[in-house]
Amino acid sequence: MDLPAAAQAAPVEGPAPRSIVLTGKAGESPLLYLAPGTFTFILLDAPILRESVEVEDRARFARVDPSDQGITLALRAPLAPTERLALRFTYREGSPSSTVFLLTGRVGEADIVVNVSRPPQTVEACRAELSVTREHCEAQGKELEALRARSLTVSPAAVALAELVDKEGMKTGNFKESCLDAPGEFRPTRCRALGASAWTVFVFEVSNGGEAPWAPAWAEVTPDSGGVPRRARAVLARRATVLPGEEVSVAVEVEMPVRKPQEWLEAPHALRLCDAAGSRCLSLSRVLL
Repeated sequence: MDLPAAAQAAPVEGPAPRSIVLTGKAGESPLLYLAPGTFTFILLDAPILRESVEVEDRARFARVDPSDQGITLALRAPLAPTERLALRFTYREGSPSSTVFLLTGRVGEADIVVNVSRPPQTVEACRAELSVTREHCEAQGKELEALRARSLTVSPAAVALAELVDKEGMKTGNFKESCLDAPGEFRPTRCRALGASAWTVFVFEVSNGGEAPWAPAWAEVTPDSGGVPRRARAVLARRATVLPGEEVSVAVEVEMPVRKPQEWLEAPHALRLCDAAGSRCLSLSRVLL
């Protein structure tokens, strides 16, 4: 008589890989579930800028390792189901150019492998991307020309020969109000100014809180007392293009009517700093020029 075979336990397998297709729609932020003791591997279909990878509250992660086409994550402590920590990164090319994932926790669930892809580029999307790239290149070219034209004024001796500072000297000032009240996706964190008889330079640290790179190309100022806007004489930045989440120093030089020292850095203006197309701008109020 045959005895019944002993029941065999089914092999235990990890969760199946997830597949996410990024569409670039506004507000699109896929959820990823992480758990301590479990690695989460994000596999991408195109190269990214490693230096653009940024995770919120970095101290809570044991590992955040970006590669050319992937990101490895590991938690130190669990995330509550109500928590959302942002993971941001930017692709080297293509559209959407950057994305945001929201990292959270759920009891008994963790993503191990997540395959991330973008839809094939249409002809219209490629043309739009090419147009934006050309605008960025043109803005960078103009900035390079301006830097070359002003290369003789980057030393104390050249400043003295150009008589940019007269016997009255210069005045400096720090402005918190102008920075803290700035609306929109660009956030200045520190503002200061240098003033002299016939010019003012407004310098600030600004971060790109948007989802696409930003190339500041021109600026204009408008007196609070009334009058037409006028273009700044020069806009210089440490880097021509500001990546999402990145912070850079920007200086805006404004030509001013000859004035007495007690009038320096006293005239309130509205300041607008924009990309070449004028579609993405940083706006500041009550900037003292």
